[in-house]
Amino acid sequence: MPLGPGQRVLAVADDLSGAAETAAALLSRTTRTRVLLDPRTDTPAPAGTTTVFDLDSRQLSAADAAARIAAVLTGLAPDTVVCKKVDSLLRGNLAAEIAALAATGRGVLLAPALPAERRTVRDGVPHTDGVPLHTGDAWRAEASAPPRSVAEALGVPVALLGLQAVRGPDHHLRTALREALATGLPVVADAETDADLDALLAATLDIDPRVVLAGSAGLALALGRTLGDGPPAPLPPPGPAARPLLVVVGTAEPVAAEQVRRLVADGAALYALDHAPSHPGPALPPLRPGITVLTPRQDGPPDPAAARSIARHLARTAAALLDTAPGPADLVLTGGETARRVLDALGVRELRPRGQVHHGAVLAETPDGRTVVTRPGSYGGPDSLRLIARALRAPAARTPPTPTPTPAPPAPKPGRTSQDHAKGPFMNATPAAAAGTAPTTAGNTGALPVIAVTMGDGAGIGPEVIVPALLDPGTLSRIRPVVVGDAERLRRAAGLLGLADQVDIVTVEAPADAEFTPGRINVIDLGLLPADLPWGKLSAVAGDAAYQYVRVASELALSGAVQGICTAPLNKEALHAGGHLYPGHTELLAHLTGVEEVSMMLSTDTVKVIHVTTHIGLIDAVARIEPGLVERTVRRGHDALVRAGVEHPVIGVCGINPHAGENGLFGYGEEEEKIVPALEVLRADGIDARGPLPADTAFFLAGRGDYDLIVAMYHDQGHGPVKILGLEAGVNLTVGLPVIRTSVDHGTAFDIAGTGTADPGSMIEALRQAAALAPSPTG
Repeated sequence: MPLGPGQRVLAVADDLSGAAETAAALLSRTTRTRVLLDPRTDTPAPAGTTTVFDLDSRQLSAADAAARIAAVLTGLAPDTVVCKKVDSLLRGNLAAEIAALAATGRGVLLAPALPAERRTVRDGVPHTDGVPLHTGDAWRAEASAPPRSVAEALGVPVALLGLQAVRGPDHHLRTALREALATGLPVVADAETDADLDALLAATLDIDPRVVLAGSAGLALALGRTLGDGPPAPLPPPGPAARPLLVVVGTAEPVAAEQVRRLVADGAALYALDHAPSHPGPALPPLRPGITVLTPRQDGPPDPAAARSIARHLARTAAALLDTAPGPADLVLTGGETARRVLDALGVRELRPRGQVHHGAVLAETPDGRTVVTRPGSYGGPDSLRLIARALRAPAARTPPTPTPTPAPPAPKPGRTSQDHAKGPFMNATPAAAAGTAPTTAGNTGALPVIAVTMGDGAGIGPEVIVPALLDPGTLSRIRPVVVGDAERLRRAAGLLGLADQVDIVTVEAPADAEFTPGRINVIDLGLLPADLPWGKLSAVAGDAAYQYVRVASELALSGAVQGICTAPLNKEALHAGGHLYPGHTELLAHLTGVEEVSMMLSTDTVKVIHVTTHIGLIDAVARIEPGLVERTVRRGHDALVRAGVEHPVIGVCGINPHAGENGLFGYGEEEEKIVPALEVLRADGIDARGPLPADTAFFLAGRGDYDLIVAMYHDQGHGPVKILGLEAGVNLTVGLPVIRTSVDHGTAFDIAGTGTADPGSMIEALRQAAALAPSPTG
């Protein structure tokens, strides 16, 4: 059943941050949403408005929570789509509320996965970051033990819809779902990706749109994608720096302390309250212009029994502080209970969401003109509060980012001369660049290679790292860059960075038409992105555009028009949504250049790693590893190092099992079967390949300089250490292509896209290494 902008939708949540998150998920250009803090609120809503009720039932008894669900569903129009926001960690009165929903006779689909926060469900068991919920510490602040499965959390039999059914052909999914609903039991659905949730939603609406859709914000987002013709308008611009902003942090999550510390380091004032006295406590200084943080003092582990009293104390204090403000003040509220208590104290009964600063951080307006950002306590990384503050408050002055200096070469390894390291792995530029050759202009081939820079996913941080990287003085001393992408998107990025007056973004038809002067960026403009494409949002249009940029760059490289490719990050899910089913850049480039097998190499100044397998599951990776693949991978890495100037590379090859199997103690002899035969062949050919090595010691030894290259057997064995040892300057290289390709070693970072805070260091380093590896142009 396709849903249009006039479709009746009712959504309910058990706390305020969940209600706001759901409302933001349901936003579209043609559908407005509002959050009501009291179901009895009777304010007229414009046509096409979706209403989300905060039932404030998280802390109620099970019976009272169920009663609130029943009350809000009474008298509902039969064609209303009902969406129940549940906690992705299964907290709250989940069993009672699902039972109340089931009692309506509509049927219930429960899909609590939240892929954006790496919370998944497999075989009916919830996982966080790949760890089963009941074995991790996500429930550290709860008074009870976590459930071992969704069925255990409900306390009743369920019909389980597994991943095999969810990801099967559409008709198989619909058959399995129809049979599960026919049992009359709540249907618990596995899901690991947004595509899984989209498939579940489409099948459910097709079978019976009256079925209650119970799930996390991930399911609400899937529903939101069906409601209108596109994403909501961009967030409003930041308010003046002098207007007071009160940040109330009411969560015991460990990351909260670091979030607060970083905001205070930026100049925010901090009020740390003692725990919940019966009155507001000593008089606090008046709320000053700028940013103030209010948080309870944490003297030990969280006390779940005290959570509500702490929230009320914070609310009373926040209301008192706001009364002292010199003018209208805005709010940031983390933790659903705290957010609700603060707004209750202020008499706010309705919120009008405008969008999200990052996932779960919902920006809304109150009827009296106050801006409020709510966010679940467990969401966001260490910079979450910084990002929110920057979205709400314009800085007093904006200065362009300082160009990242070219990293110095690493110290010589024991037993090697400084001359060896002057041309060490990927540190040397081409001879002309090393000598400081000046930038060249069109018609002068010079000695500098032309590098096609693909813009990646336009909704991510690619444009924001490309602009400062191409303005860096060192870049034009090494290469002649031509961006393949969207000129207008780069101009928007330049504006976000405060660089619009310092850069001239010029459209060219081909690399031969480009001119290379300081401050100019040449763009082969494919014009594929809509002007209103939002930052930080998954988009099939952006996914298709990212593919087209790589396709054009590959054609330019194969024709000799450019000597290398440097790629900004793309989003795999967006790429797939755009109709291009490749695991990533590496496999896509192999296809476009007609190569059957390539390898991914990650390079930092500290350690360099090549992967035998990459974007496949661990069980599949072990099955795929065989002596021939190991041998070919090592040879590709060896040849790349030799081309980069390392005459006799020393290569460490990791084992598969812990301790590299420890002579058969771990595993089933995989090292002897899959790795040792390859090493014997390589050594016979004069390649210094050592191993199999325990991975935990191999990276330590590489970090101190014993190895030029480490060969990892699977994705995380190599990526984890590289990101710890050198993420900021990490570069991704594709080895084995007929063209040079380097890339940043980070993703699209949707959570900070459009904020102007992305670090261009990895892009600058990727361009530098493209210069080091690319041949000089001919002709």
